[in-house]
Amino acid sequence: MTEPALLVSNVYLDAFQKRRSEYAFRDWSLDSGAFSAWKSGTEIDLDAYIATCLELLATDEKLTEVFALDVIGDHKATLANTERMWDAGVPAIPAYHPGEPDSYLFHIAKTYPKIAIGGIVPLRGNTKFKFCEQVFARVWPKAIHGFGVGNEKMVLGLPFHSVDSTNWEIGPCGFGNWRSFGPLSVRGGSQNLRAEVEWHLNLERRAQKQWSKEMEQLGQGTTSVRRAAASGSNRVAKNLARGTNQ
Repeated sequence: MTEPALLVSNVYLDAFQKRRSEYAFRDWSLDSGAFSAWKSGTEIDLDAYIATCLELLATDEKLTEVFALDVIGDHKATLANTERMWDAGVPAIPAYHPGEPDSYLFHIAKTYPKIAIGGIVPLRGNTKFKFCEQVFARVWPKAIHGFGVGNEKMVLGLPFHSVDSTNWEIGPCGFGNWRSFGPLSVRGGSQNLRAEVEWHLNLERRAQKQWSKEMEQLGQGTTSVRRAAASGSNRVAKNLARGTNQ
């Protein structure tokens, strides 16, 4: 079985690094963890984050992308962080969020090789899809990552270059919502999620086939559907462990 790709939050980087030798994954991306830090009322030191990124980019061949340090609710500060990261040698991917001006979206799409759409997890119903659809309408062709994008409609409905989601873990463990089996009463952190990982890998293959021409147009390789291993929990480790995904 193809090994999954991961997105790891900087907030939980230490936990990931301690157990990474146990994991089966093909590559990974580093997220700043700004949203997690914002929710917990903590701050991330930009200089320390830059230093971490530079070290990992130089030493870890499996690290493929780094996302810029967001400042929630302040796109100007986010842009300033992105510029500092690039000046320091980190090819950071900036994010665009609901409520931010189109001028900012146009600027980052023109300036950087890849951008991300963030802050859309709280959006309900068709609102999330419509928001992303409007972003694509404004800047396509552009390599775009979707934070918290993991459902079939979104992945197959828009030509994202990459997406990430915790649905593979939180859905079945927290709510008994299994993509592979449907709604079940089975939930809890002790579940074997192999079938869920396989379902998302199959979704990735379908997206790669569907958007192959669009990815060729971008010159950016294939679509990647990443498992967000943000929590560093034991159940994440168990279900990405070597042997589980063979």
